[in-house]
Amino acid sequence: MTTDLWKGHINGILYGVQFDRALDDSVVTRVARDVTDGRYPGDRTATLDALGQALRSTVPLNDEIETPHGEESIRVFLHQLSTALRAGTPGPRPS
Repeated sequence: MTTDLWKGHINGILYGVQFDRALDDSVVTRVARDVTDGRYPGDRTATLDALGQALRSTVPLNDEIETPHGEESIRVFLHQLSTALRAGTPGPRPS
């Protein structure tokens, strides 16, 4: 995946969390579920590939989708999201 592709994928994830006050476990679970359910472009494998490249990258991840979250917080969130996606399908959606 070229930089443009993984960066666009990550920007899509960041766009989806820009209004969350904190990137906590509930947000990780929600985004992992949304990825699994196809609510984000690409499948789980493409998302895991983009997450891996983003986490290995030294470029800023918050430079295009200006979320209120700092770079370190975003990287921790993306790492947790990657872990959740590797662990398997998230639990059922809350009613």
